[in-house]
Amino acid sequence: MAAIGEVLSASIKGFIAEAWKSNDDFKGSGAAPYFGSFLKSYSEETGVTVYGVVYDIVTGPRDQHHKPVALQMTRDELKREQPQIFSLLKTEWHVACIGFKHERAALAGLPPHPPLVHDFVFPLEKEEVVEITESLEFLRLVSVAPGSMPDELVAAAIRSAAKARHEEYQYLVEAGQHLSKLFREDYDRLGAVLRKIHPNTY
Repeated sequence: MAAIGEVLSASIKGFIAEAWKSNDDFKGSGAAPYFGSFLKSYSEETGVTVYGVVYDIVTGPRDQHHKPVALQMTRDELKREQPQIFSLLKTEWHVACIGFKHERAALAGLPPHPPLVHDFVFPLEKEEVVEITESLEFLRLVSVAPGSMPDELVAAAIRSAAKARHEEYQYLVEAGQHLSKLFREDYDRLGAVLRKIHPNTY
């Protein structure tokens, strides 16, 4: 898939990327990142591909001088009568690192180098999602990702990984078994995540 954004800041634990298109432009493309979906950034300088899961999506003004105000117009009316206002907005993806690739198969874990500022960001093909989530160890990093809703993120990431597979139900079972070990001392947390990944809930 083609690049869809660019890294603005990064650390070993995660990175923030700015979208090149608006949310509306992504419609129908199949490339729009969502909460719990997977992105990657490749650095030509380090040769490292960093994989991550989206834990937050923020849309706001590009600067402090052009803050949005309520206009009491529908989106269709805004596009027709005030199309320029959308160019004053930007969308950022906040991504937690879960794996990397450097001259070998993808590995779960924190990368040896963070992405570099201005490196491009790409959505993952299904095959790449399967590869980076084959080892369920990636869930350990997801469970401690930044943000105030790590359990929601764990469930969303598992659902995204399952949908990339033919044996979706089997993956959910395996993920549940792994979570029972990861959260073995916190039954309330385990139960909350298991309910969110049950096939009947999404």
